[in-house]
Amino acid sequence: MAAKNSNIWNALLRIYTGLFFLYAVHFKLNPVFFAGLQNKLIYYANHDPLWFYGIFLNRVAVPNAFLFAILIVMGELFAGIFLTAGFITRAAAIAAIFLNLNYLLAMYWISPSQLGINLTFIVCELVIIFTNSGKTLGLDTLF
Repeated sequence: MAAKNSNIWNALLRIYTGLFFLYAVHFKLNPVFFAGLQNKLIYYANHDPLWFYGIFLNRVAVPNAFLFAILIVMGELFAGIFLTAGFITRAAAIAAIFLNLNYLLAMYWISPSQLGINLTFIVCELVIIFTNSGKTLGLDTLF
């Protein structure tokens, strides 16, 4: 009985994580996000104490800010929809880890909450990957 209950809790963790990404992406589905991302990336790059990530932001992300805005929106939609539905759950969780890791590297220095929320979600996504939570209350049970 305990294993079955843990599967349900893992599925609820997966669904919550997916809904969080869907909630986060709905703020980005407007022209203000796309227009303002370059300035945010410049700010993060110029203040980030991790020199290697600052170089990445300045040389790769800032010149391609519009492309990165599209990739962020697509990544959050992918992670949100597929984690919530429990479909190709492991791939969605890996995409979510990639997003959270990049958010962590870009913004951890802003406040302890930025560090904490991204680390917490990375741990949750690792739990989702290793517990196969898409098989409970998810479409992964069909495959």
